[in-house]
Amino acid sequence: MRRREALALALALAATPALAQLPPSVTLDEVLRLAERSPRVTAAEREADAARADRDAAGALPNPSLTFGHSRPSGPHTMFDGSSQEQATVELPVPVFGQRGARMRAADLQVGRADSQRRLTGVESKRQAALAYLRLLAAQEQLAARNAAAAEVERIRGVVVGRLESGMASRYDQARADAELSLARLAAQRAESDVSEQQAALAAALGALAWQPRAAGSLAEVQRSLERGEAQALADASPAARLARDESAAAQGRVDLAERERFPVPSIAVGRSWTNSPFGAANYIGLTSEVPIFDTRRAQADRARAEAASARERERAVNATLQADYQRHRDTLRQRRAALARLDQDVPALQGSFLEMAESAYRLGKGSLFELLDARRTQAEAAVARLELVGAIIESELELRALAGEL
Repeated sequence: MRRREALALALALAATPALAQLPPSVTLDEVLRLAERSPRVTAAEREADAARADRDAAGALPNPSLTFGHSRPSGPHTMFDGSSQEQATVELPVPVFGQRGARMRAADLQVGRADSQRRLTGVESKRQAALAYLRLLAAQEQLAARNAAAAEVERIRGVVVGRLESGMASRYDQARADAELSLARLAAQRAESDVSEQQAALAAALGALAWQPRAAGSLAEVQRSLERGEAQALADASPAARLARDESAAAQGRVDLAERERFPVPSIAVGRSWTNSPFGAANYIGLTSEVPIFDTRRAQADRARAEAASARERERAVNATLQADYQRHRDTLRQRRAALARLDQDVPALQGSFLEMAESAYRLGKGSLFELLDARRTQAEAAVARLELVGAIIESELELRALAGEL
């Protein structure tokens, strides 16, 4: 038993990308390439191979049946005069009502459906991996912003300590600065935990074990690369729409097959019998056919038609959902871009003057520490808000490309 468990563990590790083969940091293009070799995509490819094997099986001709018998009389010769009799029969089913062609057409449609499922799985794997990469990149930049904010608070605390030593600040100011520094460090710690969480999500999306990747690049670079070309309008090339269409076609193919399967498959039998002592022989040919009296297989055909109707309704629902999701992501993307433009237009000038005036006023004794810390907090929160907004814009762009099958 231990050997079997060790062998299973070795096979599982062999099927998983080795850590030595995975880079410590990845770009978006590298993540998309790794997603093409994820376990889910590989499983979908094997399912497509199985569908092609079923197509080969559907096109195979039926095998003949060979029967051989030996007879020896035990009493008076009433059946034949020889000492023994042998007989051999070859029986071949002949699907004359088009059953084989219907099986082949149904199998071809199932192969097309499996290929569409494989393409959709590939696009979905790329989508999830790209979103995980994007969220990791956003978490890293937010962590950098939180660390910079904590360093800024620590610098302000140093100013407060200097003023306290010179008698220009109170012990309350130092306590307030210490509390603000603790809060800033706590926010940085939470951002670091978010980075670890997104690292695990990216490793899971790519099917890697114990991998802690770093997202290379920046949100600005990813945003510029995606804005070079807008996602095309949602069309028949959408992987989800194509899969729904192929599922409907495959269900209709099963209806045609069920109708053909209602006809019996006759068999032609050719045989020869002969006796020994004395020798005598006779040849014969016969036809065997089922008589569909009690079971006409109407229930199987009705079931296939019901499944085909259900597949057509699912296709309509999928197309409606895709159109709604596509329009929703386009509207959301337009709104987020407008919000980013307003943020970039209004906030930077306000931040710079606001923080500079607050610190100058505090150093000259004309402003309070609360105003300085509030200005610093406003600057930090605005920087994080901008990162979140840019990340949300890129997510919308990725969703649109995934819906259109352009990842």
